[in-house]
Amino acid sequence: MFERFQPRAVALLVLGSAQLLGCAPPPAPAKAADSKTAYSVNTPICVIAADPRGKMVLVQDVPGVMASPKYPLFSDMSLAQIAIFARGQLPQSKLDQVQADLDKLAAQQGAAP
Repeated sequence: MFERFQPRAVALLVLGSAQLLGCAPPPAPAKAADSKTAYSVNTPICVIAADPRGKMVLVQDVPGVMASPKYPLFSDMSLAQIAIFARGQLPQSKLDQVQADLDKLAAQQGAAP
């Protein structure tokens, strides 16, 4: 009986239940000592998307993620977590690209006056 369950379906079931139960919102991103906000592929998508520059990275590097009708179901997850269930649609090379672009954001913010 259990062999019929798909990992993605189970994850969505668990995530949907967690949202219905009113779980706490994701933690704010870590702030460095010099006030730079550092995002990573381990940061929840909703936290990255709250920053317009972070949202731009998501739209550019992972097309369709923000426009997905299922966005509310996975917005509290990180890209690294989603990659586990994406069945190869979010390969490590894509995660590396997103991380590089997020690192550029932090560097630009540190260089800004």
